[in-house]
Amino acid sequence: MFELLLRCIEVASKLRPVKVAVLRDLGRAPVDGDFINLSRGQEADLPRWLSGALLRLNYVELRQHALGIDDVSKYLMSEKGLSKSSLTKLREDFYYQVRELLSRSRSSLVSVDSAIGVIRLESNVRDLIRLRVNKIVSTALLGAKIDKFEDSLTYEELLLFRLLNELINSWVNSLIKGDH
Repeated sequence: MFELLLRCIEVASKLRPVKVAVLRDLGRAPVDGDFINLSRGQEADLPRWLSGALLRLNYVELRQHALGIDDVSKYLMSEKGLSKSSLTKLREDFYYQVRELLSRSRSSLVSVDSAIGVIRLESNVRDLIRLRVNKIVSTALLGAKIDKFEDSLTYEELLLFRLLNELINSWVNSLIKGDH
């Protein structure tokens, strides 16, 4: 069930619009059940999946900067500097972007230095995830809904937090009621 819900979040991420600059005339293109004219020099909001395909064909370039290795390091440092009950506000598409960054980094391995860079990136991503999961679990144990905390979560983390909260509350209530 959890895997299915995570997959739904991933699909929704691919459907979300991203801003692109059109580099070559494309003419009329079907977008969200409508047709839009995509001409060179124009900016448009296209679904992520479509912008990715057009990017690979050099028809568009993204206006939002892609997540980089330095961004992950900054997020990790920021997270380490916060208290156990606070989270850094990540980009909404952080985990999607991390997967893309890791894929790009792994596919461009050309030297020992680039391999070490990928290992360091993977380590930083894992450290950041562990820090955030620890904070999510600790907050879920409190059993309270904290809007400010939830506002700092990505969709993937919000799913984890709410499921943990529900599971913990259900477990505690079953122990108290004694209805096994």
